[in-house]
Amino acid sequence: MQTSLVIAKRYDRFSRLLHWVVAAVIIYAMCMGYILHALEGTRWFTFFSVLNMSLGTIATPIMMVRFVWRFFRPSVPYPATVAGRKKQLVVFIHELFYLTIMVVLVSGFLMLQKDYNLFGLVPVSRPIAIAEVNAFFFQVHRYSCILLGVILLGHVAAVLKYTFSGQREILQRML
Repeated sequence: MQTSLVIAKRYDRFSRLLHWVVAAVIIYAMCMGYILHALEGTRWFTFFSVLNMSLGTIATPIMMVRFVWRFFRPSVPYPATVAGRKKQLVVFIHELFYLTIMVVLVSGFLMLQKDYNLFGLVPVSRPIAIAEVNAFFFQVHRYSCILLGVILLGHVAAVLKYTFSGQREILQRML
């Protein structure tokens, strides 16, 4: 009897959903995080600040699920053009990407200087009420957001490079 091994060319629906939900939240929250500085003192500041904190709060368990799920889902191999040292570098950068996202999310929560209401509905208490510790995590959050932005831009640039050079397999893995 002959068995055939089917090699997936794209990730399963759940993995793709997790990827795009986290991507949308991270991109929005990063952009809005910087815009919030311009909104300080306006009537919009509190609304967008609470929205940012709320999205970060729900993104954290989604990102944890995404991290754990990757150990249970079928593997999708890289195209032959991504091999050897290049593949090792890509895998390392993806691991750094996951770690940086988690540092951004956790430090964002630990830097909270006051309680807030999740989407204006459910009270969320700040976990640490020591100003110096909150300030430390604010700095961690700030620098990890910068690193995340650099990695994100590199990620998008790499996908676009492969796509526009006729190697659409990379993009199609997540579509």
